[in-house]
Amino acid sequence: MYGSSPPGGATPPGAGAAEADRYLASPPTALARSEASILSPLRYPGSKRRLAGFIEQTIRQNGLHPALFVEPFAGGASVSLQLLNDGLVERIGLIDRDPLVAAFWQTVFTDTDWLIQQVETVPVTLEQWYQFKAAVPGTRRERALVCLFLNRTSFSGILAPGSGPLGGRKQTSANPLDCRFPRAKLVRRIQQAAALRERVAFVWNDSWKRGLSRLSEMQQREKLAGETFFYLDPPFFQKADRLYRFYFDDAGHARLRDFLLTLEAPWLLSYDCPTQVAELYGEVGAGAVHVELLYSTSSHLGRGAAKEVLLTNLPTLPTDTRLWRRTEEWNQNRVDAAPPAKSGGLPLLVPGTEFAANGLNGRVEPLSLAWNTLGTTPRREEAGCATP
Repeated sequence: MYGSSPPGGATPPGAGAAEADRYLASPPTALARSEASILSPLRYPGSKRRLAGFIEQTIRQNGLHPALFVEPFAGGASVSLQLLNDGLVERIGLIDRDPLVAAFWQTVFTDTDWLIQQVETVPVTLEQWYQFKAAVPGTRRERALVCLFLNRTSFSGILAPGSGPLGGRKQTSANPLDCRFPRAKLVRRIQQAAALRERVAFVWNDSWKRGLSRLSEMQQREKLAGETFFYLDPPFFQKADRLYRFYFDDAGHARLRDFLLTLEAPWLLSYDCPTQVAELYGEVGAGAVHVELLYSTSSHLGRGAAKEVLLTNLPTLPTDTRLWRRTEEWNQNRVDAAPPAKSGGLPLLVPGTEFAANGLNGRVEPLSLAWNTLGTTPRREEAGCATP
């Protein structure tokens, strides 16, 4: 079965993933996090900004200082930007299958002044939103602007075809289309990211498989540093067609699993559905899996708690697994200027729980399953535009 004794409580032996929800545990120690040193200009479904501190501690705890930190599913690139800005990694490499996203990051690092000019002058209107939504941009610059504009003016930052504009198509909401398009703030974020350009090894528009094959070839030719850490945040299992323009079918998830099981370089993977991950990795007997649970608050505005899974081939992970702090903890430690999340009596899952489901049992290390109630489902921006 999984892992070590659970801190702060215990799930009865033999309890499976579904049964774990029935048990409460005393909240584990909160992760020591400082204020984010850099924020992405992009908003992303299931943003991993809160995971940056956990990944930073993971790197330190395992005695690593990667020469190259690679995100094959770059998206908002929050983790890469923060680790690079904080000096935890020497260089970063970003790969994204979506040409809009790849073009945006290429433009941030190579065509900064033009992008800033567009942010300062583009009309943020419903007419412009419809024009960009229907556009088939032909140049890198056009793709970059369409990406940023739709990301900052669409529900939850979703670029998928079915997403709608903030404020609704009739703009009757109290929060209008431009409530997430603060021009001055976006300019500052673009400038801060662009200042790191000399330590950005590459930004590629490619699939994860082709991108990593290309990387391997370059490393073999000593064109890039060989000491690499991979952080993978692939498309979710659930509602993927509503969240992304490019997403996996079951075979795509299986191909990624097969690749990771042969990868010797350190890697960490985040997923959204514990049950499907258990089935996917259990069916091949992905031996020796180590389990950790990450705690956070319930998803935004009272929606059902979303669960997320972390998997890694590293031997150790941080013992502080709670990603949120109570109000009094924020006030006492003064570690973040952002408004504190409310714990609100959230039922907590137990770290290190014994788990047997869909054939995934026995002692599996170094795979880390992290139950995390970060809100990974689309959020209702119309209820408020206060968050970044």
